Amino acid sequence: MLNLFDESKGKQDALEILSVKERVQKAATLEELRRIHEKFISWIQALQDSQHSTGEVYAQLNEAHDVMARKAVSFAYDHVIQEIGEPEGNFCFFSMGSNARQEQTIWTDQDNGLIHDFGLDQEKAERFSREFSEASVHYLSEAGYPLCPGNVMASNPRWRHSESEWKTQLAAYWNEASEYDLKYLMMLLDTRPIFGNPGLLYQLRAWYLHELRQHPKVLMKMSSLAGSHDIPINFAGMIFTERWGKFAGRFDVKQGVFAPFTNAVKVLAVISNVEESSTRERLIVLEGRGELSRVQLEDCLLAYDFLLHLRLCHSVKARDNDDKLDYHIQLNRLGTKRVHQLKDTMRLVKWLQKKIKKRGIQFEQSTGF
Repeated sequence: MLNLFDESKGKQDALEILSVKERVQKAATLEELRRIHEKFISWIQALQDSQHSTGEVYAQLNEAHDVMARKAVSFAYDHVIQEIGEPEGNFCFFSMGSNARQEQTIWTDQDNGLIHDFGLDQEKAERFSREFSEASVHYLSEAGYPLCPGNVMASNPRWRHSESEWKTQLAAYWNEASEYDLKYLMMLLDTRPIFGNPGLLYQLRAWYLHELRQHPKVLMKMSSLAGSHDIPINFAGMIFTERWGKFAGRFDVKQGVFAPFTNAVKVLAVISNVEESSTRERLIVLEGRGELSRVQLEDCLLAYDFLLHLRLCHSVKARDNDDKLDYHIQLNRLGTKRVHQLKDTMRLVKWLQKKIKKRGIQFEQSTGF
């Protein structure tokens, strides 16, 4: 009888991730955390060499990132409460972007925020939220997670608020939202708790998704924005690479195809009232809701795994690069088969973009607002 599950392989996987978790939990300093982080490369290469699927590798890698981030933020929390005491209320330090979707590669920068309910003493609430956020961002940086170039971090006052302040800020965009505001709103579609009380984040997320669907004009604009990102391939199948600068002649996997793909999926998920936060789960539920056919789902999952694989392979090779967050690749090193697969994936993303534009208009018209 064919054994569909290799028990020895499964046990070895469990031991590997358990070993990483135990080492992180036993770490007493940020320097220890950084050293563990730097050894992720050899661990991930071993997983790839043992014929693990892309999904399996990402699942283990992102589980390890979660434990690392939680430990670093716990160091920050311990430091702050020693300095100014414990907060009067609950809080949740959360991640956004690829972290929240569980798509982190080996090297990833920070995207995080804070929500709290620290009571009526505004001065104390502001002091703790500020010092804790700044310490958390600093400790994560020391553990090997670079600062976000766009300053999307809890150390930025725009990304840390009480629950009521978050709602007030989000509601300010319901009637008028610039392109910059829409990008801000889209970032908050990908959130996941790291440290603290996750209930605060879950409540805010549920409120936000409900309110967003009550404002179809905003959702239509969001669909239009996500569907308008240029995919650098022409009708003849020519992929356009960077023309100038240090990356001239290379293709940006992140901005050229991966970000447009994940953005299209998450906006379509909101339109279809799908609450899942990972791209894979969103796609599966979208097929169940009739937004995608079975064949379309299979095509999307194949394209998604291909892009994840490209990003991970590039991340492994980037250990000797000055900029480990760069995702520009040389197409002539991919091989003919992979270049064709990349072209098919880019065409699929263009199709998804047309679909979300159309669905955004249909949703706005169907609500009667």
